Amino acid sequence: MRLGIILAALAVQLPSPVCAQSNSVPNLAKSLGDTTAADTKGWVRRTDPAMEKWRADRFGIMVHWGVYSVPGGWWQGKEVHGAAEWIKAFAKISQPDYDALLTQFNPTNYDPVAWAKQFKAAGAKYVVITTKHHDGFCLWDSKFTDYDVMSTPYKKDLLKPFADAVRAEGIDVGFYYSIIDWHNPDYRAAIKTEGDKAAYARYLEYMKSQLRELLTEYGPITTLWFDGRWDPSYKTRPEIGKDLEAYCRSLSPGLVLGDRVRAYDSIADYNSGFERRLPETQPATDWESCMTMTENSWGYHRTWTGNGWKTPQYLCELLTRSAAMSGNFLVNIGPEPNGRIRPEETSRLNRIGAWLKVNGEAIYGTKAFPIAELPAGLYATRKGNRAYIIAFRWPDTDRLKLKGISIRDAALLTQDGMKSVSVEGGNTIIGLPSEAPNAIASVITLQLNDSTVE
Repeated sequence: MRLGIILAALAVQLPSPVCAQSNSVPNLAKSLGDTTAADTKGWVRRTDPAMEKWRADRFGIMVHWGVYSVPGGWWQGKEVHGAAEWIKAFAKISQPDYDALLTQFNPTNYDPVAWAKQFKAAGAKYVVITTKHHDGFCLWDSKFTDYDVMSTPYKKDLLKPFADAVRAEGIDVGFYYSIIDWHNPDYRAAIKTEGDKAAYARYLEYMKSQLRELLTEYGPITTLWFDGRWDPSYKTRPEIGKDLEAYCRSLSPGLVLGDRVRAYDSIADYNSGFERRLPETQPATDWESCMTMTENSWGYHRTWTGNGWKTPQYLCELLTRSAAMSGNFLVNIGPEPNGRIRPEETSRLNRIGAWLKVNGEAIYGTKAFPIAELPAGLYATRKGNRAYIIAFRWPDTDRLKLKGISIRDAALLTQDGMKSVSVEGGNTIIGLPSEAPNAIASVITLQLNDSTVE
């Protein structure tokens, strides 16, 4: 995931076969630009069923899992702060020492069916798992490398049972795939010689071969989530991303692709540039925010939490804010090396799911519904002729005035079903109880008059 300024400040140098082959140290400092600065004029909003389904889902879960979970943010008895999946770079671990982690990756507690039920209980509509992160380790039995799960004591494909279990719960499956590969000897961070050019061409074919496996052998994959586009070898040659995008779409025509398949120059199906943040205002394109539960660790970190764990209420509010700007929200978990989802993540997913079980209709399938001067802590979404006010801060008085809209009636969503509330003052003032019915956030449903502009 993106580390931007942190990596630039650390000036990380990664010892690996990549360096030896290219006779240069790859610059891992990422571009400080992001997709929000890209040209959006040529973006075309997809309206096919696959894209409409992704757009309506609104809430997904991202899973970061790999051999980096074995050290869990610690190396040689020292805690390594920051993103645990980057520990190879942060701790400057040699390739042989990092390869030795494969002998310790043995997730005997891995239960994909239990995972899938956990995702279902959380209210997730799609899940994205890291098939291969920047370290190059693959969670599946790839025909094109030995640097995969078959070289661990576990010796079983992790992705097939995962994909099958998730789909069995009615949840869409997405795959994360890193363009960067610190392990593959043909990968190049920059192209400086003809030898580099030939090696990188071989690496691109390797990527395509693996993507063919992922998109054709694991059932329907709805989303492909690329990452790692900042090295000059990829970033400065947009034609590579365009070719890779076309190749993936040829294998799976309905595939939903985030903008990270492109080289910062344009938007694909949606803008995935909002990492650990939300936009200030609604973007002009479809978009998604990916969010950690702690400050900045995607993979499992045993101890470091930065500023601490986000509360369930805050995560629900981030989800709601996303929906209120017609965006999707992808919250991350990092399972332990034994295959267990840690209790801190389980408890938060359960709380999100409990809230969505009552209030999900205000999130799923909705879009932004701007209301002038809506009080702080209140957000509005809309679905057809019904609108929703989601209150994370209950109004200070028992009368809520809504400007610029016309409504027929209003009700509160509660655990026991709909409870009517009064509508006054020309259908713009709603009478409310003195206390919020939901501890996290309460939802007021509004039946709009037909004259209200869609």
